[in-house]
Amino acid sequence: MTSWEPEHPEFVSASKESASYLSKYQHLAKALNINIVPGTICEVHKVPNSNDEELRNMAYFLAAGTGEICSAYQKKNLWHPERPHLTSSTHTPHTAFDTPLKHANGKPVRAGMLICWDLAFPEAFRQLVLAGAKIIIIPSYWTALDMCKDGLAYNADCERMFIQSALVTRAFENTAAVIYCNAGGPAAEGFFGCSQVALPIVGTVPGSFTDGEEAMRILDVDMRTVDIAERNYQIRQDLAREDWHYGYLKNTVARL
Repeated sequence: MTSWEPEHPEFVSASKESASYLSKYQHLAKALNINIVPGTICEVHKVPNSNDEELRNMAYFLAAGTGEICSAYQKKNLWHPERPHLTSSTHTPHTAFDTPLKHANGKPVRAGMLICWDLAFPEAFRQLVLAGAKIIIIPSYWTALDMCKDGLAYNADCERMFIQSALVTRAFENTAAVIYCNAGGPAAEGFFGCSQVALPIVGTVPGSFTDGEEAMRILDVDMRTVDIAERNYQIRQDLAREDWHYGYLKNTVARL
């Protein structure tokens, strides 16, 4: 919500006032009766057992009708330029949570949240799937200029290619709906957008953004594709097996 200007002399002080952003979005979720995941919020937190402070990049899921915080997620996988400034959630496991959304049988839809560069790590998605997430939501600030000049000389569109291919792959390999919301802006400044919902079977849901246009869109998302894909691929069924040959992943989640 503050943009990303960590060297700006007022960046930390602005982050200390970030609670006001969250409370305003909670009011909107209650007043408009919609679930909201705002853009991520940089917050200043006290370091436990210390007088020091640390900066965390946080995502929130706010419940329709009440504004209640259903879940808060601190970014785990930090992009290299973020590491001198932000603190990772490190060994804290990725967790899923119940949303106000309902399945046809009345049970709550479980979701998980990631942030931006977390997309590059399949392990994050696996932990969320093991915790029962059917929807994975990813706020992001990703531009074409995140690639170095040497890489852009090979393919100026490589970051868009990364995002597009990874989103559809994650949806298929985890039998989950992936909701990705990226920053928009002028193409000359590196913004390519690609905000979308990706589903197994379908791929990118029609109506998703294909460029960096700044706008709002409402998409119809058929969650039946997630269940059909799971019946076909049985990814979650395999992950749940006690004798699963990648069981180290499951054991790691349990131990954490």
